[in-house]
Amino acid sequence: MSSDNDIIVSARNLCKSFRIYREPYHRLLQYLPLGKRKLYREVQAVKDCSFDVKRGECVGIIGRNGAGKSTILQLLAETVVPTSGKLTIRGRIAALLELGSGFNPEFTGRENIFMYGAILGLSPDAIRERYESIVDFADIGDAVEQPVKTYSSGMAMRLAFAVVAHVDADILIIDEALAVGDVVFVQKCYAFLREFMRKHTVILVTHDIAAVRDLCDRAIWLESGRIAEDGNPAKVTDDYLARCCEVRQGASAIGSAAPAPKQTAAMCDVRKKNWEEHPEEVPRYEFFSFDENAPSFGKGGARIRDIHFTDLQNRTLNECTGGERVRLVMDIAPLQELESPIVGFAFRNSRGENIFGDNTYEVYRNDPQTVVPGETLRAVFEFEMPRLPPGEYALHAAIADGTQDEHIQHQWFHNALTILSCYHGKIGVMVGIPMHRILLRKVTNGKEEAR
Repeated sequence: MSSDNDIIVSARNLCKSFRIYREPYHRLLQYLPLGKRKLYREVQAVKDCSFDVKRGECVGIIGRNGAGKSTILQLLAETVVPTSGKLTIRGRIAALLELGSGFNPEFTGRENIFMYGAILGLSPDAIRERYESIVDFADIGDAVEQPVKTYSSGMAMRLAFAVVAHVDADILIIDEALAVGDVVFVQKCYAFLREFMRKHTVILVTHDIAAVRDLCDRAIWLESGRIAEDGNPAKVTDDYLARCCEVRQGASAIGSAAPAPKQTAAMCDVRKKNWEEHPEEVPRYEFFSFDENAPSFGKGGARIRDIHFTDLQNRTLNECTGGERVRLVMDIAPLQELESPIVGFAFRNSRGENIFGDNTYEVYRNDPQTVVPGETLRAVFEFEMPRLPPGEYALHAAIADGTQDEHIQHQWFHNALTILSCYHGKIGVMVGIPMHRILLRKVTNGKEEAR
């Protein structure tokens, strides 16, 4: 159990209401002694929210537009005051609530660094000491001497994030700031956040579910201003996605399956000859049977009846070693006509991060495989099994109807199949690629020495 000293943010029965006036002058009339007529409507953005954030914790806040996420962060950043409830913050806060917030578009990047740094509590001397590091982090070149109004949104975000990254804060609050920027800068931001999180606290609002699963220790799901769920990021984000689908289309469905006999397949990897001398080091995957009782959601117009792995001779696999070509087979029973069915899957690790996956849409977008009740739709994905670090992985599967962007989700299975990686080696990456050939040779006068 955490002690009170571990709690850096404490919210109790937090509420925030806003008055919405139909006409701007109604705001003035409301405060004049002209009677008690109510000239506004009250919108409650945050309703009775209670939570604690521990020192060194990274908490992700998710929810649909209008759920109250940004209002919560404004309360935490103390840019607005709560209507009721109690909020206690122990530590210095640095907030990045929107792109370039606090910037004057007429000022140059250099001038805005000093102004924004002062807003965040840095003295002029402290800003001067960190100026070069801030400019290096932002990496916008000579544009730092140009007015911010000439910047793209990505450049403004770079500069704002760079300043925030150099503030001596105990708590860093970020609202969608990671959504803009090229991949190199985004990776730099993630590296900074991971380093910051070793000793400090991060509260992140984002629609990027993968970022929540990757970075956060906890996730808080807001729904209509209230906390719908608070807990493990993988579970909370899965429940949130299910709710989003339910709001769009409706009911859930459950599949079924039967256990499969055990078979093996030959692996393909240059390291195979080395493993012949040390069989105890051979990597191995165990595939567990499809779980008909795994959580699922969707409209219910089709059901996934079975998921299993086979080799190229269609023999069912209960294990493999990685490096061999395997087939992932999914059988679906349509309960209504499906005009353009899409079948997909994704492997996720224990943190809920998507490791790899695919779907049938691109292959059949111009040749949809229409099916009707009474028929069986079989999806087959054939690929070379990668090598994953040791641990448990979950296979998530789905059947939808429509296009990649506009579709009806009929069934989405969470944890439909569990895969156990028993690899004993150290990969050092999220996904290892089985190597067919590895060479190390000397080159003399432009010629390789044969060995």
